[in-house]
Amino acid sequence: MNTPSILGLATGVPSARFSQDEIFQYFLELQGTDNRRTRAMRAIFEGAGVGYRHTVLSKGYFDQEQTTKMRNDLYIEKAVPLGERTIQQGLKMYGYEAKDIDDFTVISCTGFNIPGLDLQLAGRLGMRPDLRRTCILGMGCYGAFPGLRRAYDAVRLRPNSLALVLAVELCSLHMQRDASSENVVSSALFSDGAAMAVIGNEGINNDDCPRIVDSATYCDYTTLEHMSFTLTDHGFRMYLSSYVPDLLAAQIECFVDGLLAKNDLKRTDVRFWGIHPGSSKIVDYVQSHLGLTDAQVESSHTVLYEYGNMSSATILFVLERIQRCEKPSHGDYGVLMAFGPGLTMEGLLVQW
Repeated sequence: MNTPSILGLATGVPSARFSQDEIFQYFLELQGTDNRRTRAMRAIFEGAGVGYRHTVLSKGYFDQEQTTKMRNDLYIEKAVPLGERTIQQGLKMYGYEAKDIDDFTVISCTGFNIPGLDLQLAGRLGMRPDLRRTCILGMGCYGAFPGLRRAYDAVRLRPNSLALVLAVELCSLHMQRDASSENVVSSALFSDGAAMAVIGNEGINNDDCPRIVDSATYCDYTTLEHMSFTLTDHGFRMYLSSYVPDLLAAQIECFVDGLLAKNDLKRTDVRFWGIHPGSSKIVDYVQSHLGLTDAQVESSHTVLYEYGNMSSATILFVLERIQRCEKPSHGDYGVLMAFGPGLTMEGLLVQW
């Protein structure tokens, strides 16, 4: 039976790890000593739900102004080996080789180059020359979802094939020096990480892999200004409006119920919920409006606390933790969700 499943998951982070307080102290140093908003900025950092973050940067990187070119050059230098290590780890863990992969999708919004990461990684990993490649760029925190759909479609079209999805984000490269409220929020959340998933047909590997059942997308075109990632002469400037949780809350019930209704399900039929932790406030709003228990959002909060918001890679960290720590049983349903520029909501229904 041609039923594409997520046969393998692996995550990776840079070796440098800093506490939220260490990052706040450095951010504060960048503002200068005479900043009367210190208390307000500290409250934002402490309320973000983040305990630690990984970064490709050494402390002091922003002591000097970094142009967009300088940041992007470092992105290529660091993203390729991070992506390579993450893919190698996942392939080895699940008994695959790079030459087994037929379709390769790379997702990122924090850097850009031609030839891109797809070609560089394919060459370094020894993938086949007839490899089909796709790059999904600039979609932000929900980017893993179109990547998974691309892999799903590829495996449905060629039932004996394997698709590999890699999300790699180096958000820390784009920290800004100013003390605007929007920049403080972004600086309190974003971090670096990578995650990969192998997609193939059910039964090829472990029986406990989540089968991809259905997906949904919703975009509110009247709210484009509330979440953005704008190119400047000094990196990408992230903007996350304080209204985002309210906007999501207004739509999330209809969105989720619509996805479930198409599959003759209700919320009570779903045991596992993977919410992209854009912030602790977003997770709390979604939990409240969907009537979820604390246990059902624990993986989202834990990933946010341990790693921060790694943009598109984050939801795969959440799924990997659900799979590893919460031990789904055969037949259990799960819903994965992420939110990003648009304002866009993405959902994926899976069944173990």
